[in-house]
Amino acid sequence: MAGQLALRAMRSSDLELVRRWLAEPHVARWYLTESTVEAEIDELRRCVAAIEQTHALLVLERNRPIGWCQWYLCSEYPDHEVAVGAAPGDVGIDYAIGDRTRTGRGVGTALIAALVAHVRHEYPGAGVIADPEAANVASRRVLEKNGFRLQREGPVDSEPTDAVMAIYRLAPSAP
Repeated sequence: MAGQLALRAMRSSDLELVRRWLAEPHVARWYLTESTVEAEIDELRRCVAAIEQTHALLVLERNRPIGWCQWYLCSEYPDHEVAVGAAPGDVGIDYAIGDRTRTGRGVGTALIAALVAHVRHEYPGAGVIADPEAANVASRRVLEKNGFRLQREGPVDSEPTDAVMAIYRLAPSAP
């Protein structure tokens, strides 16, 4: 499955599709807890314009958009770096499958594998951090299938929600 997924830099023209995905209940449940579609789109717009230090990517399955993801050096966001307990050089990730027909089919696991490969192409050997809500069992499962280990559960001061988060880390790969 991972060979069928491709990641490419998000473009301004992709934002309307992401807007529709954010309105989908299976995405909104996790992305809009303490946010709005407009706030999320504005943040992605800043990423696309390289105003933010986060790299937004569109996820394609057989050249068809199915979701998006993003990555960033944790050190670029010091408050978040401390809040999640990131080690020096760690990279943070976020991800979503927007196309509901692609959920529950192993695509999330392939997405994480592709994103980790992308990150480690840019930063070989980097540790990778993800912090889904603890209640997001599907997200936790795909991280665990990719070798991420739970570091702790609890609120994260840098997140816009008071929800309990599950902080996962994939250890740096050997050189």
